[in-house]
Amino acid sequence: MEFYNKNILLDKKVIDDVFSNFKNNPKMLVFGLGYDSRMWYEGNNKNTFFVEDKQEFIDLNTKYISIDNIIKYKYNTTVNKSLSLSDEDITKFELIDKLKQLGPFDIIIVDGPEGYNNDKPGRLIPCYWATLLSKKGTIIYIDDANRNLENYCIKKYFADKQITEFIGRTKCSKIIY
Repeated sequence: MEFYNKNILLDKKVIDDVFSNFKNNPKMLVFGLGYDSRMWYEGNNKNTFFVEDKQEFIDLNTKYISIDNIIKYKYNTTVNKSLSLSDEDITKFELIDKLKQLGPFDIIIVDGPEGYNNDKPGRLIPCYWATLLSKKGTIIYIDDANRNLENYCIKKYFADKQITEFIGRTKCSKIIY
Protein backbone atom coordinates (compact mmCIF):
# COMPACT_ATOMS: atom_id res chain seq x y z
CA MET A 1 0.00 0.00 0.00
CA GLU A 2 2.56 2.47 -1.24
CA PHE A 3 0.20 5.46 -1.27
CA TYR A 4 -1.71 4.70 1.94
CA ASN A 5 -1.92 7.66 4.33
CA LYS A 6 -3.64 8.60 7.59
CA ASN A 7 -6.30 10.66 5.78
CA ILE A 8 -7.81 7.57 4.14
CA LEU A 9 -11.05 6.63 5.88
CA LEU A 10 -11.65 3.29 4.13
CA ASP A 11 -10.69 0.47 6.47
CA LYS A 12 -7.38 -1.30 5.73
CA LYS A 13 -9.14 -4.70 5.63
CA VAL A 14 -11.30 -3.42 2.77
CA ILE A 15 -8.30 -1.96 0.96
CA ASP A 16 -6.43 -5.27 1.29
CA ASP A 17 -9.48 -7.10 -0.06
CA VAL A 18 -9.75 -4.78 -3.06
CA PHE A 19 -6.06 -5.27 -3.85
CA SER A 20 -6.45 -9.05 -3.54
CA ASN A 21 -8.88 -8.81 -6.48
CA PHE A 22 -6.49 -6.89 -8.74
CA LYS A 23 -5.95 -9.54 -11.39
CA ASN A 24 -5.27 -8.99 -15.09
CA ASN A 25 -5.51 -5.18 -14.99
CA PRO A 26 -9.13 -4.96 -13.83
CA LYS A 27 -11.39 -2.16 -14.96
CA MET A 28 -12.32 -0.28 -11.80
CA LEU A 29 -14.83 2.46 -11.02
CA VAL A 30 -14.70 4.52 -7.84
CA PHE A 31 -17.52 6.84 -6.82
CA GLY A 32 -15.72 9.54 -4.86
CA LEU A 33 -12.26 11.03 -5.18
CA GLY A 34 -10.28 11.48 -2.01
CA TYR A 35 -7.03 10.76 -0.27
CA ASP A 36 -7.17 7.10 -1.36
CA SER A 37 -7.58 7.79 -5.09
CA ARG A 38 -3.88 7.91 -5.91
CA MET A 39 -3.53 4.50 -4.28
CA TRP A 40 -6.14 2.98 -6.62
CA TYR A 41 -4.85 4.68 -9.75
CA GLU A 42 -1.14 5.37 -9.68
CA GLY A 43 -0.17 2.61 -7.32
CA ASN A 44 -1.90 -0.22 -9.11
CA ASN A 45 -4.17 0.41 -12.02
CA LYS A 46 -4.44 3.22 -14.57
CA ASN A 47 -7.58 1.43 -15.78
CA THR A 48 -9.42 3.06 -12.86
CA PHE A 49 -12.06 5.74 -13.34
CA PHE A 50 -13.61 8.10 -10.80
CA VAL A 51 -16.93 9.95 -10.48
CA GLU A 52 -16.79 13.03 -8.26
CA ASP A 53 -19.11 15.95 -7.53
CA LYS A 54 -16.74 18.26 -5.62
CA GLN A 55 -14.18 20.31 -7.50
CA GLU A 56 -11.91 20.45 -4.45
CA PHE A 57 -11.42 16.67 -4.57
CA ILE A 58 -10.85 16.76 -8.32
CA ASP A 59 -8.21 19.46 -7.80
CA LEU A 60 -6.61 17.41 -5.01
CA ASN A 61 -6.04 14.49 -7.39
CA THR A 62 -5.31 15.83 -10.89
CA LYS A 63 -1.59 15.98 -10.12
CA TYR A 64 -1.60 12.16 -9.94
CA ILE A 65 -4.66 11.06 -11.93
CA SER A 66 -5.32 11.81 -15.58
CA ILE A 67 -8.29 14.14 -16.03
CA ASP A 68 -9.50 11.63 -18.65
CA ASN A 69 -10.10 9.20 -15.78
CA ILE A 70 -12.23 11.65 -13.78
CA ILE A 71 -15.89 12.32 -14.45
CA LYS A 72 -17.50 15.27 -12.71
CA TYR A 73 -21.17 14.70 -11.92
CA LYS A 74 -23.62 16.89 -10.02
CA TYR A 75 -25.97 14.74 -7.94
CA ASN A 76 -29.47 16.19 -7.87
CA THR A 77 -30.83 14.44 -4.84
CA THR A 78 -30.35 14.24 -1.08
CA VAL A 79 -30.30 11.40 1.42
CA ASN A 80 -33.73 12.46 2.67
CA LYS A 81 -35.24 12.66 -0.83
CA SER A 82 -33.60 9.41 -1.99
CA LEU A 83 -35.38 7.30 0.58
CA SER A 84 -38.78 8.34 -0.82
CA LEU A 85 -38.07 7.95 -4.57
CA SER A 86 -40.05 5.40 -6.55
CA ASP A 87 -38.33 2.93 -8.88
CA GLU A 88 -39.59 5.02 -11.79
CA ASP A 89 -38.03 8.16 -10.30
CA ILE A 90 -34.71 6.36 -9.78
CA THR A 91 -34.51 5.17 -13.40
CA LYS A 92 -34.65 8.82 -14.50
CA PHE A 93 -31.06 9.17 -13.23
CA GLU A 94 -29.57 8.02 -16.51
CA LEU A 95 -26.04 6.76 -16.73
CA ILE A 96 -23.39 9.21 -17.87
CA ASP A 97 -22.48 8.44 -21.50
CA LYS A 98 -18.80 7.95 -20.67
CA LEU A 99 -19.71 5.32 -18.05
CA LYS A 100 -21.92 3.53 -20.58
CA GLN A 101 -18.95 3.36 -22.93
CA LEU A 102 -16.50 2.22 -20.25
CA GLY A 103 -18.67 -0.38 -18.51
CA PRO A 104 -19.03 -3.02 -17.37
CA PHE A 105 -16.46 -2.87 -14.57
CA ASP A 106 -14.67 -5.61 -12.65
CA ILE A 107 -14.54 -3.69 -9.36
CA ILE A 108 -16.78 -0.82 -8.21
CA ILE A 109 -16.23 1.14 -5.00
CA VAL A 110 -19.08 3.32 -3.76
CA ASP A 111 -17.40 5.75 -1.35
CA GLY A 112 -19.07 8.94 -2.51
CA PRO A 113 -20.77 11.29 -2.70
CA GLU A 114 -21.18 12.50 0.86
CA GLY A 115 -24.12 11.06 2.74
CA TYR A 116 -23.45 11.66 6.40
CA ASN A 117 -26.55 13.81 6.86
CA ASN A 118 -29.93 14.26 5.21
CA ASP A 119 -29.04 17.29 3.07
CA LYS A 120 -26.01 15.61 1.40
CA PRO A 121 -26.42 13.83 -1.97
CA GLY A 122 -26.08 10.29 -0.60
CA ARG A 123 -25.23 7.16 -2.55
CA LEU A 124 -28.50 6.03 -4.11
CA ILE A 125 -27.41 6.97 -7.64
CA PRO A 126 -24.00 5.25 -7.41
CA CYS A 127 -25.63 2.10 -5.99
CA TYR A 128 -28.26 2.08 -8.72
CA TRP A 129 -25.66 2.75 -11.42
CA ALA A 130 -23.48 -0.05 -10.01
CA THR A 131 -26.25 -2.49 -10.98
CA LEU A 132 -26.15 -1.15 -14.54
CA LEU A 133 -22.35 -1.22 -14.79
CA SER A 134 -21.82 -4.74 -13.43
CA LYS A 135 -21.44 -8.12 -15.02
CA LYS A 136 -21.29 -11.60 -13.54
CA GLY A 137 -18.36 -11.56 -11.13
CA THR A 138 -18.17 -7.80 -10.60
CA ILE A 139 -17.19 -6.99 -7.02
CA ILE A 140 -18.90 -3.96 -5.48
CA TYR A 141 -17.81 -2.35 -2.23
CA ILE A 142 -20.25 0.02 -0.50
CA ASP A 143 -18.65 1.99 2.31
CA ASP A 144 -20.61 3.35 5.25
CA ALA A 145 -23.07 0.46 4.92
CA ASN A 146 -24.31 1.17 8.45
CA ARG A 147 -26.02 4.37 7.26
CA ASN A 148 -29.76 4.25 6.51
CA LEU A 149 -29.51 5.06 2.79
CA GLU A 150 -26.59 2.74 2.06
CA ASN A 151 -28.29 -0.07 3.99
CA TYR A 152 -31.53 0.60 2.08
CA CYS A 153 -29.64 0.42 -1.25
CA ILE A 154 -27.92 -2.84 -0.33
CA LYS A 155 -31.28 -4.43 0.53
CA LYS A 156 -32.98 -2.94 -2.56
CA TYR A 157 -30.36 -3.71 -5.21
CA PHE A 158 -28.20 -6.52 -3.89
CA ALA A 159 -30.34 -8.69 -1.58
CA ASP A 160 -29.98 -11.69 -3.90
CA LYS A 161 -26.17 -11.36 -4.14
CA GLN A 162 -23.36 -12.76 -2.01
CA ILE A 163 -22.59 -10.09 0.64
CA THR A 164 -19.62 -9.95 3.00
CA GLU A 165 -19.42 -7.28 5.66
CA PHE A 166 -16.26 -5.62 6.94
CA ILE A 167 -16.52 -3.98 10.33
CA GLY A 168 -13.80 -1.45 11.06
CA ARG A 169 -13.75 2.34 11.14
CA THR A 170 -17.08 2.07 9.33
CA LYS A 171 -19.09 -0.84 8.02
CA CYS A 172 -18.39 -1.75 4.40
CA SER A 173 -20.28 -4.32 2.38
CA LYS A 174 -18.65 -6.36 -0.38
CA ILE A 175 -21.09 -7.65 -2.97
CA ILE A 176 -20.32 -10.22 -5.67
CA TYR A 177 -22.57 -9.60 -8.63
